[in-house]
Amino acid sequence: MIKKVYLRAERLHPFSNFKANITKLENFKRMKFKTIFLVLAAALFAFTGCNSSTGEEPQAETIKNVKIETVTDADTQNLMTLNGKIKEKSLTSLSFRVGGPLFKLDVKQGDYVKQGDVIAEIDKRDYKLQIETTKAQFEQTEGEYKRYKQLVEQDKIPENTFEKIKSGYLMTKTAYENAQNQLRDTELKAPFSGYIYEKFVENFQTVGAGTPIVSIIDNSHLEAVVSVSESQLQRVNNAKESYLNVANAGISQLPVKLFSVSEKAMQDGLYEVKFSFENKNNLKVAPGMTANVTVYNSAEENQLSVAASAVFHEKTSTYVWVFNPSTNKVEKREVKIALDGNQGRVNIVRGVNNGEQVVTAGVHFLVEGQKVQPIKTPSVTNIGGLL
Repeated sequence: MIKKVYLRAERLHPFSNFKANITKLENFKRMKFKTIFLVLAAALFAFTGCNSSTGEEPQAETIKNVKIETVTDADTQNLMTLNGKIKEKSLTSLSFRVGGPLFKLDVKQGDYVKQGDVIAEIDKRDYKLQIETTKAQFEQTEGEYKRYKQLVEQDKIPENTFEKIKSGYLMTKTAYENAQNQLRDTELKAPFSGYIYEKFVENFQTVGAGTPIVSIIDNSHLEAVVSVSESQLQRVNNAKESYLNVANAGISQLPVKLFSVSEKAMQDGLYEVKFSFENKNNLKVAPGMTANVTVYNSAEENQLSVAASAVFHEKTSTYVWVFNPSTNKVEKREVKIALDGNQGRVNIVRGVNNGEQVVTAGVHFLVEGQKVQPIKTPSVTNIGGLL
């Protein structure tokens, strides 16, 4: 009886069957997703297990290509290259010793003047009048002086009377000579041959004594001015030979002489050194050009030499990488060097031996014990190593 009632109720409520079917479909989807997930997990586990069973392959050791050089033991020429500028030996401002209106000033900037040439003149009118006045006074006292000198020699006048005449004579003589000098000083002459560097006044302008008129530059001799450190002073003073190089003037290895070394360091702690040389007609060098001076000292025998690029610094120490051909590995070796050499080389005082090999390129990218491969030097007939 109860069962019949239930069946009758199902027929009366079909929505309950639809709800049950939805629940069954959702359960089926969950089971299908779990199955796919388990299959993928098993496959991934199997793949990982295979890799772990064979083990990871070790990475290949990095081998760098480097340039190698053999340490040599030979005569080395100690040299030092100093950078500087070309300067004139003398740049002088010229002025009159007397004042007055300018009567002549025909030079302009860049003009060449010879020693003794008249550069400018002051109007001579007042100075000529002064000469005439002082000359007349001098001639009058000179005559009196000669007469009284004869009288005093004959003991006809007292000695003190003659001294007064003599004093007046000397005063007028000095005034006359001074007037002559002032007349000569109305002409401004070149003290040496050179070029007019700058003109400060114009013609017909009234100028006073000591007023700069022009500046003249002496190019007959020039100087190469460089700065050196305290440690380089002794080598400069003991230089055997010094040569000038000016690229823009086409000057190479021109002999120069040490002219002066400053007694006191400048504000930057360096000392000013001047090398002089004669400016011959065929030279195209001018003040202001960039130059360098190569200073040579005496050659030293049995001095180990390596390329400067082989040396590197860490803190306060200096090192090179020594190449071991039996293991193809490098060893960091502390060395002591002399900061000289020739054509980009330095001299080794201690740290390496004659015949050992050192790395000369890429020294900052190596580590202790690293394997390297020396780069073979191409033959003369195989430039670039293409054959």
